[in-house]
Amino acid sequence: MKKSFQIIKLVLLISAVLFSNQAIAQLPTDNRLKTPLDSLVQRSVSTFMQNNSRVGISVGIIKDGKKFIYNYGSTERDEQHLPTEHTIYELASITKTVGATLLAKAVLDKKVKLNDDIRKYLKDDYPNLEYNGTPITLMNLANLTSGLPNWMPDKDIFGKADPDAIPYILDSVHTIYSRQDLYRDLHEVKLKVLPGSISKHCNTAAQLLGYIMERVYNDNYENLLKKYFAKPLNMKNTYLLKSGEVPLKMAKGYDGKGRIMPVIDWEDFRVAASIASSTSDMLKYMAFQLDEKDPVVSLSHQPTFGKIEDGAIALNWKVKMAEDGRRSISHTGGSLGFSSYMVFYPDLNSGIVLLSNEADQGTQNELITLADKIMISITRESTGR
Repeated sequence: MKKSFQIIKLVLLISAVLFSNQAIAQLPTDNRLKTPLDSLVQRSVSTFMQNNSRVGISVGIIKDGKKFIYNYGSTERDEQHLPTEHTIYELASITKTVGATLLAKAVLDKKVKLNDDIRKYLKDDYPNLEYNGTPITLMNLANLTSGLPNWMPDKDIFGKADPDAIPYILDSVHTIYSRQDLYRDLHEVKLKVLPGSISKHCNTAAQLLGYIMERVYNDNYENLLKKYFAKPLNMKNTYLLKSGEVPLKMAKGYDGKGRIMPVIDWEDFRVAASIASSTSDMLKYMAFQLDEKDPVVSLSHQPTFGKIEDGAIALNWKVKMAEDGRRSISHTGGSLGFSSYMVFYPDLNSGIVLLSNEADQGTQNELITLADKIMISITRESTGR
């Protein structure tokens, strides 16, 4: 009886492995499976794509300065169109790293100082934007310590709404919420903590930083993106999304239930979360960020809050030193229908960017796990550990 039970367990195990291998083989991809890196990416991505909610994913890797791109799944759920290196995804909060890099440039251009009171760059008077006499600084905007509300308007817009309706409520509110509305409502904000004391995700801070950079450089954000990033880095598939202007190569974004989600092209939010790009372009952006000989890049990577062993905040980047000495710099992004993650290791000239056209509560964390599976192997190979 015991022997029969062991045989049954072995048969089930073999069946599971065969089924898994079959599923991997059926997963649409351009991965040629010719190198150990190809196989590593295949195993790692296949685990991520086993979730039925997933639609497509593009993987960009820089390993010792060399670039690799892999695509899986589809750009849309109902038809099979394998993504390419030029497929465009929403970057969501990774957009914030562009504003932070512009801030570093403005500091080095001697246009601003990191400890400047932000009210120096706002047209109206905001006596409320301080706590016990301590003002919000530009650095507070960039390291998530401003104390500002995460969202504006700073009120409950959901009430007792069905959770499934939340994305559409957000879209309906922000489609008509302008930057003038934000400036107006900013007068009503009451800080509850000392700026610089607590780090929390803050869209409002990123919005204000983007607006301030426009004022400092006397140009709109779309032009700043083109002038300082897209053109010099030859990023031909990178856009600042506008209402009614969806790029032709853009994938469709979905939530965990397979519903097509609205694009974040809101006017008030554009400078904080509306850059869309491709894997090939994001590898160019990563290569730029890997070069810390560039003083702008170096400044944007300097920790400004927290301990590096726990994960410090630089200028909108998270900087962490692992126990084995690997220093990583990362940022996540999540919109209504897209999820993204970028992590790179300047000391090893290596990194990874993951772009997915699906977003649910677990997608971003799973992208981090996926990146770790791939990059731990790559960085250990690079360091010989």
